[in-house]
Amino acid sequence: MSVAYKIPETQISHNRFDDEIIAVNLATGSYFSFHNTAAELWSLLERGPGSADSLAAAFANAPVCASQEIAIFLQRLHDEGLLTAGTEEPVQTTSMQAYSTPVVEEFDELRELLLADIVHDTDEAGWPHLIKT
Repeated sequence: MSVAYKIPETQISHNRFDDEIIAVNLATGSYFSFHNTAAELWSLLERGPGSADSLAAAFANAPVCASQEIAIFLQRLHDEGLLTAGTEEPVQTTSMQAYSTPVVEEFDELRELLLADIVHDTDEAGWPHLIKT
């Protein structure tokens, strides 16, 4: 049985903005940007668990290498804490989007602010007082 990945909804915040999906790992403060196929894969994972093979099968025009490219994408998201792995049955989905190699963009310049304790680290003016480490 292949590994099926899913989004741990309590640890990840994610939203779509036009053709982009932004996902934030609330534990690490890193956030990620997905476009094109990467955004479509994330949307498919929102519907339920998916494996590399089941997600590749969702694209009508997926090349032979799609399953391997998607496996690399899923493993990267798992390593970043954006997905959890299990052996649940993958949800069968379809996509109308053309397949292209999925790309992950990672950003961490807001990490300090995202991880700040705004209740306890706020100064008298109401702004977080962040201590540089």
